[in-house]
Amino acid sequence: MSRSGDINALQPKAIGSSLMLKLATSLVLNAIKIMGITKVKSVLLLPCATGMAMTLALLTFKSMKPDGKYVLFSRIDQKTCLKCIVTSGLIPIIINPIPDPSTSEVLKVFI
Repeated sequence: MSRSGDINALQPKAIGSSLMLKLATSLVLNAIKIMGITKVKSVLLLPCATGMAMTLALLTFKSMKPDGKYVLFSRIDQKTCLKCIVTSGLIPIIINPIPDPSTSEVLKVFI
């Protein structure tokens, strides 16, 4: 939030971000009007970091398949993924990738 407490207010120290927000807001408002919803006067865009986006996606998947409990997770050194899985109330099943010895690229993943 900006210093004024208004999330839509311009942020003097982040003018590039403020410009991108204005552009994105205009594009979203225009898209809504193209869809036929013409009485909309303004929209509010809120930032969503990677972890929040992943958590929201997992919660959506969980709502689509309520009996699902597990997420297959290819082990990488990234704690955010595990935090998102656990925050979503799901259980991670960690899969260790096997690197190709000649290139160090991950070619196969085995459970």
